Order: sequence, then structure tokens, then C-alpha cells
Amino acid sequence: MIKVDIISGFLGSGKTTLIKNLLESINDERVVIIENEFGQIGIDKEIIQKDGFDIIELQNGCICCSIKLNFKDTLLKVINNFNPTRIIIEPTGVGLLSEIITMINDSKLNEVLSLNSLITVVDGVNYFEYIDNFGEFFEDQIENAQIIIISKSQLIDKNNLDNIIKSLRNINKNAHIIHENWSNISFLKLFEVLNLLSDEISDNLDCKNRKDVTENMKSIESISINTLKSYSVEEIEDIFKNLSENTFGNIIRCKGFVDSGDCLLEFNYVNKQYTIKQRVKNTNPKLTIIGTNLKKKDLLKTFE
Repeated sequence: MIKVDIISGFLGSGKTTLIKNLLESINDERVVIIENEFGQIGIDKEIIQKDGFDIIELQNGCICCSIKLNFKDTLLKVINNFNPTRIIIEPTGVGLLSEIITMINDSKLNEVLSLNSLITVVDGVNYFEYIDNFGEFFEDQIENAQIIIISKSQLIDKNNLDNIIKSLRNINKNAHIIHENWSNISFLKLFEVLNLLSDEISDNLDCKNRKDVTENMKSIESISINTLKSYSVEEIEDIFKNLSENTFGNIIRCKGFVDSGDCLLEFNYVNKQYTIKQRVKNTNPKLTIIGTNLKKKDLLKTFE
């Protein structure tokens, strides 16, 4: 049977970073990563690209909504064309974990796939804001997880961290919660734990209390841009300041690459917090912006 690891989490929680670390722990396996991008342009493939692993992108929609049939067909093609021993699925940040579990439980897929782990990455810094704003939609990813990893825990004081863990426990009483600084986690050990726990879920893929949260999901929209401009770090920082002031709508997530002369600037913006770093020119400049009430014309003028 082919092992399937599903790594879910809301926009900007750190799913891609986790996958990059997990790949360092994998040896002698044929691994395929399925990336589900909410926007029309794929970003994460370039971020996690690693020799020896195949990455498949599903774009412009979430697995549990508009591209449901495409997702099943993609899985079958991956199985036939790559003959993997492990498939890692990273759903879009607005994907419902309950829906994805149901799709994996398809009778045809069940013959060859074994659900190895259900992991949800939770953004500790923005946790309570997201719980308040996205409610049951956000909770679906937590409720159906086997393991919950709290990212950015080093930025949270102990009292807030305790409150987050208490809240998570109210939603999911049985999940294993990891909240150490990610740099202190042995991801090889994490896979060993997952393999030990896999028997608990392999015989029961039914999701828990799936809710109708489609209206909440419909409020989230995206814009994807292939930008031709060249930017300095200071210019990108100025744009991010405007994003933080809600000049262009409520920006939850902005990620991508822009030209900066001799190199690319890779940036990651999550709810008013951001990182910018230089990287070699091994991809085209492009970016995706996700949020609510987006002023798309103004965003296009800013980046094009």
C-alpha cells in the first residue's frame, strides 16, 4: 500500500516549511508531493523543489471544491506513472480536511492507498484571530487532525501558548500536539511516531462532524500576477506596509518572487508579518495574493 500523509493548515501557517523539513528525513523512498494552490499561479513548487522528489501542482481552486474530480484523477495518474511508496498532499490553506479524508476514502483509491497521517499546522501568532474570523471552517482542519503542530511558537509567551493548547484541546481532544520550536524537532523522529500511530487511522478514514462552511470559504479570493517590474527590498517593504493598513483589502497571505536585478526576492507575507530573502534566479517573477474584499485593480497597478 502507498502511504499518504496529508499536511493541512490555514493560509500561511507553515505547511510548506514543514514539508521541506520532512523531506530531509526521507531516505530510499519514491515520494510524490501534491501541491494544491488556491491561486492561478503555483509558488510552493519552487520553494520545496528537491532532487529525487516529484512535485505535482493543482492550481486555481481547492481540492475539496472546484477541482475535486481533477484531484482523484491526479492521484490515479500519480500512482500509475510514478509508482510512489509515499504521497505527501499539501491542500490549499482554505481546504477542508474533512472533505479530503472523504475523497481519500474513495473505494477505488482505498485499494492502493493507506492514510498514514493527518497533520494540521496551526499559526500560533494568529490563532485566535483566525478562530474568531473563520470559525467552523478553520476548526475543520483542527478537528480532523491526528497531529497538530503549532508554528511560530517561539514568538508566543507561555500564557498565550497555554491558552492556544487549551483551545485546541476543546476542538480536538485526541490529537497529539507539538509546540516546541521547530528547530528543536527531529522530523525523522516525527515520521517514526507517525508510522507507529498510523494503525489508529488506517482502518477508519471517516471524518468527524463535517460541517457546511462553504459560505465562509466563498468570502476568500485570490489574485495571481506575473510581474515584470524590478524591486528593491525597501520598495517591497513599502508595499507590505500598505498591505498591513488594508489599503488593498484584507490581505491574509501574499507570497512569491520579484526581480531585484542580480537576484530574485522571495517574500512571504502573513497577516501583517513578512519575511524577504534573496535567492538565485531559478524561476520567473510571480506572486499570489489571498484575502477578502481585495481591490484587485489597485493590486495589479502596484505589482505589474
